[in-house]
Amino acid sequence: EGAVFLRKKITLLRAFSLLIGSMVGSGIFISPKGVLKNSGSVGFSLVVWFACGLLSMFGALCYAELGTRITKSGGHYIYILETLGPLPSFLFLWAEFFAIRFISDLLFLLWNFLDSSLETTFWLSPDMGYSCSNVVSSPDMVLTLNSWSVTWSARLQTALSIVKLLALALIIVPGMMLLVEGHTENFQNAFDRQSLVLDKLPLAFYAGMFAYSGWFQTSFVREELVRPERNIPLAVIVSVITVIVGYMLTNISYYTVLGTQDVLASPAVAVSFVQRAFKSLISVVPVLVALSCFGTMNGGIFTFSRTLFVASREGQWPPLFSMIHIRRHTPLPAVMLM
Repeated sequence: EGAVFLRKKITLLRAFSLLIGSMVGSGIFISPKGVLKNSGSVGFSLVVWFACGLLSMFGALCYAELGTRITKSGGHYIYILETLGPLPSFLFLWAEFFAIRFISDLLFLLWNFLDSSLETTFWLSPDMGYSCSNVVSSPDMVLTLNSWSVTWSARLQTALSIVKLLALALIIVPGMMLLVEGHTENFQNAFDRQSLVLDKLPLAFYAGMFAYSGWFQTSFVREELVRPERNIPLAVIVSVITVIVGYMLTNISYYTVLGTQDVLASPAVAVSFVQRAFKSLISVVPVLVALSCFGTMNGGIFTFSRTLFVASREGQWPPLFSMIHIRRHTPLPAVMLM
């Protein structure tokens, strides 16, 4: 009864959820150890976390400007195509799909197979590890929702973003309560210059930036955003500020409850935190982290499938993947390939 195209169904709330859901993944539950180890002290690690947030904000604002001027979806790919030309964009596309996405996922599956107990990540026992790993690594639900309806996959992303914020609140609230009560002993001599090694700082920033990655996701779905000139900047600013505040408070809570030695000794800081703060919720944390990773996976498949769709439309990917389901208005072949 009309033209078949991707409908504008990403509202401001859904754009905000997409960014929150993409940024808050496993990083904040694991990365504090890497940031602290390579920055040398509590004070410098907090500075690194804040600086990473500012860098992410600058990058996100640049992408917000690009998103309001270049009206196509596709994210990094379409910006390279529009500015540098077809050859760099072609090379980026195939490197992104085969080298970055495909190989990294393959290595992750291989690592899961070799380390089946998953004791080096979030899990407290092999049983919990297997059950949560199935939730994280199984793409069936994400494939079904993204193929069936943009609206329902966006609603799932909104729900999982709320879960992510609740997981952060679960860490922030008890830490802030202890801090208000006067437990500041772990912040004594916070800026110890003797432990600062400048050549390790890039590794601290690498761990911090990993936790913030995902601030560019709205640019991948630009054509499906409602009122993009207004909603892209708003979603970017609000979401990045929310994540910066959340990450800073979460790290302060970690240090208040655990201290530097416990953070460095812990394979999963969030689990160690809950073990120390309130053991009654110890079984909840792996599930929350699993759902957090699940939300990041949903956001990644939702957005990068649009890159394949746009690349196919531009003639740099097989034509099949520019097709849209005639009734569901979803890029079904691109989603299935992801």
